[in-house]
Amino acid sequence: MSVNENRTAAIAEIRAMIEDWAEAMRVKDAGRVLAHGTNDCLVFSLAPPLKETAAGAEGLEQWFSTWKGLLGYRLQELEISAGGDVAFATALTHLSGEKLDGEKAALWFRQTLGLKRTEKGWKIAHQHESVPFYMDGSFKAAIDLEPTSEVDWQAPSPPPMAGVIAYLGVQDANATAEFYGRAFGAKEVDRKYAEDGKRLIHCHLTINGGALMLSDPFPEYGCPWKPQEGVVLHLVVDDADFWWKRAVAAGAEVTMPLAVAFWGDYYGQLRDPFGVLWAIVAPVKEN
Repeated sequence: MSVNENRTAAIAEIRAMIEDWAEAMRVKDAGRVLAHGTNDCLVFSLAPPLKETAAGAEGLEQWFSTWKGLLGYRLQELEISAGGDVAFATALTHLSGEKLDGEKAALWFRQTLGLKRTEKGWKIAHQHESVPFYMDGSFKAAIDLEPTSEVDWQAPSPPPMAGVIAYLGVQDANATAEFYGRAFGAKEVDRKYAEDGKRLIHCHLTINGGALMLSDPFPEYGCPWKPQEGVVLHLVVDDADFWWKRAVAAGAEVTMPLAVAFWGDYYGQLRDPFGVLWAIVAPVKEN
């Protein structure tokens, strides 16, 4: 058999293996997925940490358990190059499905597979997944792109957010964001879930025209929860009574009644159910 014939046969074998590997992802069969990899397969996945060795099925099973039903897992533009006992493949991969909380996810990402020939056939020795990020200073992952997407390099960058932005670590970022919507009229800009499908890596809210960021604790990455101390979030508003009554009705605890303070502002403090202190502030209106 000629060199070209050997290469063609290897590519066909690799393509069939990758197709079965992708089908195993779709049906969430961790054992079948890992059977296509080497024991020391190095994985650079979209999720933390920066690298890991996919030696066991426990982590993959845990991730599969965060999804309802089957996964959508499709490889597009699959290209395979092989020579001797090594090969690599590149593709654009579409992942879709429904999380346990009902959130529907769908994104494209880039995938590269490094393969080697073993006694049991071709195996994945290295898996690398990535998404681009926007180069406008936001460092936001570009998970809204599709294979046909084009970048408008002439589009103006969004203006930077002004001022100092509070970033709170709270015990339940989902519940906190929902409460802030009821109590302070918060509007959600962005929400990103961790791999467990429950905790929030990041939540961006706007309240009274300003930005507020939230995240859950991640003690496994050195970010444990700590109670809020010595911090008061100030809301300077036109109608303090309206803001105050809405927050109290939602469940905020009064710690300093709303009244005219000695420095001349109409001022009061509240504690939300998550331990964060808020001040409602308005200039005193002249009669």
